[in-house]
Amino acid sequence: MKKRKMLSLFLVGCLAAGTLAGCGGKSNSGDSQSGSDQASSDFSKLKILGTEGWAPCNDWNEVEEYSAYQILKSKLDDAKLDIDWEVVAPEQYSVILQTRFASGKDLPDIAKAHTMDDAALMALAEQGLIIPINEIIDKYSQGPAKEAFDKKFPTMRPLTTAEDGNIYWFCNVQSKYYGDNTDPNGSFSMLYRRDWADKLGIAEPTNLEEFTQMLRDFREKDANGNGQQDEIMFIDPSSFRTSIAQWFGLPTDMIALDPVENKIVSPWNSPNVKPYFEYLNSLVQEGILDPSVAGNWELMAQKRAENKLGCLWDYTNAMWNEPTVAEIAPDALYAPLMPLPALDGVEPGSMSEPSSMVWERYVVTKDCEDLEAVARLLDIVYSDEYAVLTAFGQEGVNFTYEDGVMTPIPGLTADMAHEQRISEGAMLWNGVLPRVQEVDMRQQVANCDDYKRQVTLDLIDYDLKYPDQVNNFLALPTKEESDKINALLPNLQTASKELATKLTLGQISVDDLDKEVEKLEELGLSELVDIYQARYERYLANMPS
Repeated sequence: MKKRKMLSLFLVGCLAAGTLAGCGGKSNSGDSQSGSDQASSDFSKLKILGTEGWAPCNDWNEVEEYSAYQILKSKLDDAKLDIDWEVVAPEQYSVILQTRFASGKDLPDIAKAHTMDDAALMALAEQGLIIPINEIIDKYSQGPAKEAFDKKFPTMRPLTTAEDGNIYWFCNVQSKYYGDNTDPNGSFSMLYRRDWADKLGIAEPTNLEEFTQMLRDFREKDANGNGQQDEIMFIDPSSFRTSIAQWFGLPTDMIALDPVENKIVSPWNSPNVKPYFEYLNSLVQEGILDPSVAGNWELMAQKRAENKLGCLWDYTNAMWNEPTVAEIAPDALYAPLMPLPALDGVEPGSMSEPSSMVWERYVVTKDCEDLEAVARLLDIVYSDEYAVLTAFGQEGVNFTYEDGVMTPIPGLTADMAHEQRISEGAMLWNGVLPRVQEVDMRQQVANCDDYKRQVTLDLIDYDLKYPDQVNNFLALPTKEESDKINALLPNLQTASKELATKLTLGQISVDDLDKEVEKLEELGLSELVDIYQARYERYLANMPS
């Protein structure tokens, strides 16, 4: 891949371009006045290695045309930071990153390391190839970065502190709030075609039996009106991330946090797992759950566009499903359900997204000489202004405030944002700098229909929430734990998914479930649960009081 150097665009400046010889990635330097006073010694230079962002800007050569990047550039200028961006195509990134670290030469100052697992990164730390960022923050931060790690995002330190007490990467981070509630979890639900139910005179289900009868009626009464019994539901049966599993009192993954017992468990050891798979298999037998579509997201999108999807699993307040079928069914409404009772004596749970999340990694390498400049960058990244810019864009361009609630500009589509070069920052630089977002839940429900808004708010206060993404509750593994996890987890994940799928499809009888779970135990299921439990206890111990 040729390497290009594009000269930066100031808010009141102009764009110039040049080229650099070389290979391996695109380079976009912050110098806009080569040889001038901007390139003088009062500006610190940092080289950042990363990959391209999301659509609509998946071409780094276009990034300076966007208003959000221009604002970021002005903040970098104010901090006297001159960034040399080395941007590699996503399909090449993992190999290039590993090759550079393996050689230990020609390292950037900062690299996105999302393609490396805990063990690989800690090995780099042991070799001295990446250095602790907590020391940089503690010594040089002027406030925002230190505040982020110490107070604003309280789970960040517990989730990123290594066995030796150091922090070797900074991260994407999210924190949600709703008024005075600082822990308003997001939620996932089963969403059903409310317009179909209304047309057929079906009341909203209040239990599993009524839910199943509704799905059955969608097919038998030809809810989509095409003369065929082709109305189906969509979940991924290889996973416990279905919302229906939580109605049966099951946690969200092969190993997950049980909020009832407040400990790490596996749903495979629950007595409720057998009736859950009996239920899924009954849906397959009736044609409600199509084996060819179940778990296949590409086919799901096709069936949805063909107006054949009567129910699906998604975010409770998802607004993106209806437009996909609008040409065929302009009145389509995917309405979320509150958790439905599925078993006598079992309280149905909701599936929740943690309000505080930490993900992806960015490391500082041994070749970085200007650590104070890194701290200045981190103070930008973890500032309130950056959080708005990266997650939501520019006020008056991407959003406005109405009664204190951030509201997207009406009618602004992704295509329009691309054409007008006004996408929010995460669309542009999520591959080279972290995504930081503080989310007011009022904003997330502001543009929902009334029903989705109410269910979303009701689920914030719902008592039983099964949290998704267990890694957001686990301290980093020790070296010994990491070796065990790497040895056990891949085979267990594969076996768990295969077992769940075969039970759903009836290829394995639920009568044989105990013998199948014994096979998971032989692969180390209980041993892995114990490791995760130890990490969970360390996480709780390290949470700020």
